[in-house]
Amino acid sequence: MKPKPLKICDIVQFYSTMSGGVRRYIHEKIAYLLANTAHSHVLIIPSYRDAITREGRTSVYEIKSPRLIGSISYRMLIGKNKILAAISEENPDLLEVGDPYRAAWIGLEAARVHSIPIIAFYHSDYPRALDRTLRKYAGTSIESMVSPMITKYLVRLYNRMSATVVSSKRCEEFLNKVGIENLKRIALGTNLESFTPRNSRNRIFKELGLTENTRLLLFVGRLAREKNIRSLFEMMERLKEHPEPHHLLLIGDGESRNEIRQKSNEEKNISWVHFCESPDRLADFYSAADLFVHAGDCETFGLVSLEAQACGTRVLAVKGGGLDEGLQYEQPLIMADNTSGEALASAVSKIWQLEESEVDRGLRRQQMEENFSWEVTFSKLTSLYSELVGRDSVSPDKAQSSTNESEDSTLLTQ
Repeated sequence: MKPKPLKICDIVQFYSTMSGGVRRYIHEKIAYLLANTAHSHVLIIPSYRDAITREGRTSVYEIKSPRLIGSISYRMLIGKNKILAAISEENPDLLEVGDPYRAAWIGLEAARVHSIPIIAFYHSDYPRALDRTLRKYAGTSIESMVSPMITKYLVRLYNRMSATVVSSKRCEEFLNKVGIENLKRIALGTNLESFTPRNSRNRIFKELGLTENTRLLLFVGRLAREKNIRSLFEMMERLKEHPEPHHLLLIGDGESRNEIRQKSNEEKNISWVHFCESPDRLADFYSAADLFVHAGDCETFGLVSLEAQACGTRVLAVKGGGLDEGLQYEQPLIMADNTSGEALASAVSKIWQLEESEVDRGLRRQQMEENFSWEVTFSKLTSLYSELVGRDSVSPDKAQSSTNESEDSTLLTQ
């Protein structure tokens, strides 16, 4: 018997026209649903306007929302009445939320009213990111006071969900340890058709004005403080001592754009492509690079690392930073001991000693094909949807959020 066609509604706080991992996940999921199932999809996102767009089995509700303080790309999805009205209009079978802020509580209220299941996807490692921010700007004493409050808040929120999905074993272990129940681990994947090895090196090197013997290091992602971009600059200073020239290419946009623009203007060995929407274009950059470098230490999985590896390119990340699981098949695995420029440069030098060949790049691509396809991710996720629909709903006593708890969501705003 074929599974019942479902209408799935995603309420997405972290959605930006400047791309990002959550946006990539959402659009890849929509593509999978349309190509492989009879399910329909509703997307509710923050925007500069109120608008509704419908096409086939998909509907997008843009909710006019204020900008997130300190951000040029994200807005706070707080329009409760508009969100509830959109959900009532669409009458979905299941809700999914991707953040622990106000929109999650609004989703819980809608799930209770409509007696439907709601799942949370743990897209960002909020506790670690906030702990680091508090430690840096307020000191360890404030951190020790606030961190338990944040953890308790997350437990209260996520234990009201029908299920909480995590993409890595590390996140699963942490959430389980603090008392969050109904955890489901589903690894993320990548688009193996778009991100595939390409013969683009000569073209990209010519475009960047690089000599043939240059080592091209690449970073793709949001240009924000939590990505430790400055550590990449420190890494490049260290690598100036290396006999071969090194060049760092940053692709992305975000709050640190002015600093990146200034640095790329001042340093000949640093370039910036401020935005790249095309997967084909990104695949050209991934394929041309000698190494993809990510200095983030608060990631939940790291989609960009899968994209780079699918194009055959080795990834350098920080131990315990969140990208570990996507690199588990790398042999030998070399990671930076910490986020410092010194540790990153040291790891880069160790990687150059391996003298990788095209065979190594081919094997890396093969591991992505066998272990990290979107098809595997979304087949597991849609199975979870079907499992929950019909047997699970959010009861009033489970989903009812107090005014204080809902307002406490501002504590997690970064």
